[in-house]
Amino acid sequence: MFRRIYFLLPNAKLAQKVVDELVGLNVSHKNIHTYAEHKLPIASLNPATENQTHNEAREIEKLFWNGNLLLFFIFSGIATLALIFQQYSLALLSLAVMLVSFTAGDFFVKHIPHIHLENFKNATSHNELLMMIDVPAEKVGYIENTIHRHHPAAVEGGSSWAIKSIDI
Repeated sequence: MFRRIYFLLPNAKLAQKVVDELVGLNVSHKNIHTYAEHKLPIASLNPATENQTHNEAREIEKLFWNGNLLLFFIFSGIATLALIFQQYSLALLSLAVMLVSFTAGDFFVKHIPHIHLENFKNATSHNELLMMIDVPAEKVGYIENTIHRHHPAAVEGGSSWAIKSIDI
């Protein structure tokens, strides 16, 4: 799984310099996308894809999160009914499912980075460019440090998960 790194940039000229440096760091040009509101010109930069601009990742996260909560509460009800009717093995099974559901939710909240396009709406509405760079997880720190050190005007916006095979 890839990580998507976000940077806010004041203009397309600086964005092109950042892209050139990223390509020099062996980041594929096709893994670098730029989002701009108000039909701002982004020159020869890769525009954000349809899935990136519609924030499909957020919708997937929401679906899994709500499904996990629903699963937890359904099995909570089953466990309660099982205890009322003295079906202890069913109650234990339900509690086990609830524990797995809780653990999955806890893991998601603590370990899966989730920054989304709407986190940058204020900046992009003021004509800043949002650059999204997809890199392997182990390169995130190196890329962020390098870009920030060489281009101080590039503001780090965090990182999120990305799945390249389905363009999310």
